[in-house]
Amino acid sequence: MTCSSNDDALHACALQYRGRFQASARRVLRDPAAAQDAVQDAMLSAVRNLPRFRGDSQMSTWLGRIVINQAITRRRAMNRRPEWPLETFFAQPEARRREIASLARTEPGPERALLQREIRELLRAAIDDLSNPYRTVVVMRHFEGASIGEIAERLGITSNAAKLRLLRAHRSLRRLLAARGYAQPIAA
Repeated sequence: MTCSSNDDALHACALQYRGRFQASARRVLRDPAAAQDAVQDAMLSAVRNLPRFRGDSQMSTWLGRIVINQAITRRRAMNRRPEWPLETFFAQPEARRREIASLARTEPGPERALLQREIRELLRAAIDDLSNPYRTVVVMRHFEGASIGEIAERLGITSNAAKLRLLRAHRSLRRLLAARGYAQPIAA
């Protein structure tokens, strides 16, 4: 694909799937305004990284992954630095204001942050090594928040087949993680 055709494909895909991207971001963030911002940031990121699109997957899958990653990043930032309306803050007693202010400054220590990053990288690499059908159901269920029924409908399979595929994907993921030396459940 030439760069010009990639630009056209990106534009067409963004228009065609914008509702799905919005819904995915809303499921992660649970805030329509934040979801809209996440989708917009994801599209900007996609435009900047379009030359890196290899074509190994469909453009919609690539864009969807960028949207989900952006929404997750935004959710983490929101959890680390929750926003408080000033009116709510000043309506609190002084002791409570000091407590809220100290909570806003609290961040995970460097060891915890490093461990979480290593676990995320390990999990991301293992997911990338899953076969395409397994990777698809894992991403749809755990990153897009799709229900078993939605997965079945989108893949054109029965709900039982979707459950079975997800179960097998989890087992395969456990084996891949064990082969990488991580045999305990990941809780990060």
